[in-house]
Amino acid sequence: MQTSRSLWRNAFAGLICVAAWLFALIYAHAMHPQVADEAVHIPQIQDFLSGHLAMSAGLAMLPGYHLLVAGIMKALTLHSIMSMRVISAVFGLASGVTFYCIRRSLGDASAFVYASQFFLFPLLFPYYFLVYTDILSLALILAALLSALKQRHVIAAVILLASIGVRQNNVIWAAFLPLFVLWPDINKQSFKQIALSKSTWRILLPYALPVIAFFAYWAWHGSISASSKVAYENPELSLHPGNVYFFLFLFLAFFPFQAWTGVRKMFLVIRSKPWLALLFIGAAASIKLRGSPDNYAFADYFLRNAVIAFVHGGWPRYVFGLLVVLGFCSIAFTRFLLHQSWLLYLVCAFYLCSYWLIENRYTMIPFALWMVLRKVENDTAERWTMIGWFIISQFFVWGIMSHRFML
Repeated sequence: MQTSRSLWRNAFAGLICVAAWLFALIYAHAMHPQVADEAVHIPQIQDFLSGHLAMSAGLAMLPGYHLLVAGIMKALTLHSIMSMRVISAVFGLASGVTFYCIRRSLGDASAFVYASQFFLFPLLFPYYFLVYTDILSLALILAALLSALKQRHVIAAVILLASIGVRQNNVIWAAFLPLFVLWPDINKQSFKQIALSKSTWRILLPYALPVIAFFAYWAWHGSISASSKVAYENPELSLHPGNVYFFLFLFLAFFPFQAWTGVRKMFLVIRSKPWLALLFIGAAASIKLRGSPDNYAFADYFLRNAVIAFVHGGWPRYVFGLLVVLGFCSIAFTRFLLHQSWLLYLVCAFYLCSYWLIENRYTMIPFALWMVLRKVENDTAERWTMIGWFIISQFFVWGIMSHRFML
């Protein structure tokens, strides 16, 4: 009986994903105009296809994504913009499959259903059908995590090296993965035992490859950004909390059922420690969302910029601060499949703070890693979340492809 029910759940989840993917792909095919940053990425791929290897002055990241897409298109004799979008959509499928493999490796019997839910996440789904680097970057980080969990650290390190060729600051995950794998031993053994253990160095040494490659590139190029023209968007050696605030706000918006569970637990804690309420109110009042100059342009097109402009001052600022604090308090009560997953919060905060420009795209990897490692507590809430995401994702695809708005 349970097996039959699970099969029906998997079939339903799979059907929703396939339908959503096909609908969006068909709509993307019908809408040929380039969307936002596609105006940078598409010409770069076309240049590579034509044999011109010069990099665009507007390209902040290394051209690993562009070279890969151009190579696939060259091998398959493809040339159209739609071909580029289909290849990116396949990267999206790969990220969903990798998410499923991670959940299965962690013993989740409902891995297929939650991988389907992840696939429909509205902050990811529209980008499957755009010529953007983010989905390939996400797929590579998930693949590196899967390899690390399977103790294939050389493979994980090579995948991380490839991911740096797509987005340079993915080097941060080269610190997270060995720490994540070693943490159970760190808790049980002394520092000396850990440092002298051969197994420790077998885990650590492969991850030196992407780290050394990153710093070698930085020293040679003189800048982390591939182009000095856009380097101002993310100043080096500086941290900015804007994307952390935005992440917590988005968590509250897209995980309402899960957030409500966390908020209820928070109020129970406040009842026993009332002084925490004053701390949270003070934190909410001190929060102000500040982005780069680009975050204050085209607020009638970019939804994120509209939000930033709206909460810039007055009472919306304090409401936003309260929502951020509620998001923090609710996500803090997440239960994970692996005890050391709390480390994710520290590394994700650092990763998000490395960006000055506030972008929902920068939250993709932190959200994906949180989702793949969390323990699901309420199946009914997750099913309603999935149905809601299906509707929102289709709406986002329609709005983006028809040039009505951009996330």
